[in-house]
Amino acid sequence: MFEFLNMVGTHEQRAVANYKKDGVELDTCSVTDYSDKPYETGLLHPKYNKGKWVIVEAYKTKEEAQAGHDKWVALLESGNLPSKIEDCRLRN
Repeated sequence: MFEFLNMVGTHEQRAVANYKKDGVELDTCSVTDYSDKPYETGLLHPKYNKGKWVIVEAYKTKEEAQAGHDKWVALLESGNLPSKIEDCRLRN
């Protein structure tokens, strides 16, 4: 329940990439609460999840995480966002 308390290092130490623009934030970092995919990208957007963070994608490597982050930034910049986004950690 409180796995997030076991995160090792500060956010700055765990960060892969971060995007902030017009009240929207996309953050990709390493996490310790999932050993199968220890990197994830979270989206904070008023259109989704009642304006709360939603984990949009999880990755096995830092390189995959950076590529995934770049993909989501491109989606945000294009304005071609899906009508619905579900937390990927809840689908498994």
